[in-house]
Amino acid sequence: MFSCKDSTITGSGGASVLGRFGVTVVLEGEAPVRLAFLSGEGTSGTDKHGAFEQQVLHYGDGAEKAAVSVSLTLRCYADMVLGFVNGRVHNEYVFGKRKSFSGLRGIAITVERIENVRGLMAIHQHNQWWNRPHFDLDPEKLPSRTLSLLWRTDTSYYRLLPVTGPVFRTDLAGGEGAAGQAEDGAQEQGFSIVLSVFQGGLLSQQGLAFVLGYGDDPYALADRTTEAALLELDYPALPRSSKKYPEVLDSLGWCSWDAFYKKVDEQGVLQKAEEFNRLGLPVRWMMIDDGWSTTADGKLQAWDADSGKFPQGLAHTVRQLKERHGVRWVGVWHTIVGYWAGVHPDSEIARSLSRFLYKAADGSLLPYPDPALGFGFWNTWHGYLSRQGIDFVKVDSQASINNYLQYERAVGASASAAHQALEASVALHFDGAVINCMGMAPENVWHRPRSAVSRNSDDFFPKVRHSFREHALQNAYNSYWHGPFYWGDWDMFWSSNHDDVQNAVLRAVSGGPVYVSDQVGRTNAEVLKPLAYSDGRLLRCEKPALPTGDCLMQDPTSEAVPLKLWNMAGAAGIVAAFHIGADEVERAGVVSAADVPGLTEGRVLLYEYFSRECRVLEKGETFPFVLRQEQSKLFVLVPVRSGGDVTPVGLTNKYVASHAVLEQTSRGGMEVIRLREGGRFLFYSEQQPMRVVANGVELQADPIGSGFYEVDCSDRLQEVWVEVELRQ
Repeated sequence: MFSCKDSTITGSGGASVLGRFGVTVVLEGEAPVRLAFLSGEGTSGTDKHGAFEQQVLHYGDGAEKAAVSVSLTLRCYADMVLGFVNGRVHNEYVFGKRKSFSGLRGIAITVERIENVRGLMAIHQHNQWWNRPHFDLDPEKLPSRTLSLLWRTDTSYYRLLPVTGPVFRTDLAGGEGAAGQAEDGAQEQGFSIVLSVFQGGLLSQQGLAFVLGYGDDPYALADRTTEAALLELDYPALPRSSKKYPEVLDSLGWCSWDAFYKKVDEQGVLQKAEEFNRLGLPVRWMMIDDGWSTTADGKLQAWDADSGKFPQGLAHTVRQLKERHGVRWVGVWHTIVGYWAGVHPDSEIARSLSRFLYKAADGSLLPYPDPALGFGFWNTWHGYLSRQGIDFVKVDSQASINNYLQYERAVGASASAAHQALEASVALHFDGAVINCMGMAPENVWHRPRSAVSRNSDDFFPKVRHSFREHALQNAYNSYWHGPFYWGDWDMFWSSNHDDVQNAVLRAVSGGPVYVSDQVGRTNAEVLKPLAYSDGRLLRCEKPALPTGDCLMQDPTSEAVPLKLWNMAGAAGIVAAFHIGADEVERAGVVSAADVPGLTEGRVLLYEYFSRECRVLEKGETFPFVLRQEQSKLFVLVPVRSGGDVTPVGLTNKYVASHAVLEQTSRGGMEVIRLREGGRFLFYSEQQPMRVVANGVELQADPIGSGFYEVDCSDRLQEVWVEVELRQ
């Protein structure tokens, strides 16, 4: 069990986990001040998380009547610690000039050291909108705005998760971000847990600041620490496990952005839909991205589409897509404040909805940062869009909320109000179907009430050579922090491009939406068909993809290792491998059942999509592979059924072959496998099959490896029942 002693968190056997704590505060307009440790007391109890021991550490400025006091409460459970902060500024004369906490970095909990670090992976917000990983073993080198810290010792994994609650945002920071000055004037060592409200004048700050957990499984640790924080905050709907994945995003889609950018118009969108029909590609949803709206001076001017681009109105375009081209769902884009700079003050929207709009300090007009009043704006607009036939929305620029409202409202409160208002309207008009975008700031991630899908990385840049490296890196590692909250949207891609196959494989394993943004005449159907069934439904993996354990704490862009991602589809594990290094040196790696946590301890079937390699891996056996620069591989790992029965692998004409296997039964001496639809079906049996029948028609079973057989039932687009009779 964790415990706290002498301002240090210790683990099993009394070993130090986090070194000595200290507290530094910044008051408005003043330099950082290191507070003195005053006293501490311990208690114990039980709450909704379980039994705990608690230590409360008190810090102050040392004066007889302390001007500033901070209490750090460490509530220690068997496998985690909740850290609470309670800071107060005491003003002797209430009618005089008051001191208050700085809105930025008002309180910093300094941590002197982390013991015995053998591996480290942090996620930090590297710009206003997006996050990326950091791998340096020295905690003092943590970037500012670090949002998750995972490290490994000789015996365990530890995770420190800063929390953004209803008031303040918590980040980690090393180096100079760690803390002001010590009492002797020297720079503090270690790193800091930094609290920022982004609002001045506050005399108190209190709430949950961080969760620390440990365990043998780093993936379970991510879920457990996130869910513990959300339970403590009373945000029960926020874990991904509590959310409903939108039906529309379970099918193959297209977005107008990289095809047209802001020059999107009705003619181009309809031409693209006609092209998909001609190619026989089952694209079931289309998103009309930025450029469709009626705007002036970067502000929203009217509800309907730009009349020059959509001369017969948005509803006409939507009808054409659905009635002539078989598109089932159509979405449109907008920002979280209407358009990039908000609502135009001289518009009819501003005049008719003035009570639902808020004028920020810089003069910008925004949907009111209040759940009820803000809903009035979104309900009016989304109701209009719904009547035009729109089925869902993509909401961009979400991290800009704090730009407009900082210094006016607490960062947690302003984000929470904006998202509650927006999502109430999305739930009413679009059954909750929304893609959240440009919102990886923690105030956004921690405060969306129910939406299930959020962008997981910076943009796909189709014209930037080698941009796939950073794109894959961000999506893979961001998923460790982001995945417990949302299914990640790994962005659109081009199916005809220097990185087309790599991007398709990355999306196939992602677990989230799959959509392209090909220009008219530029779609490569052969790259896209393995992603979806004939009706457009995706062969989507079950959870957000994550780096495998052997690369979880390594940087595949700079170290001689492949990037490997794991996921699940049906009974099988899926492992995708990529060479994303900048050099041309081949990357050697291995794949095994151990790459997919909890898959099996026994034998597995291995199938690789591109080479069609198929093998049986014995317990503990690994399969070596080599990747050339910009090459990818995609492995399916299926536990072997006991007793020599047939073990289905799936459809080899699809990237995620095992997704197509719906069920298996034994009936009258036959093994019967139900498939989602027809295709090239691969199965394994130690006994040679006597006969294979698909929907009543006998087919030839072609051996393609020792014990592996493939039958071709590609002409059947509906469900297929495959019956395999073995020799007795």
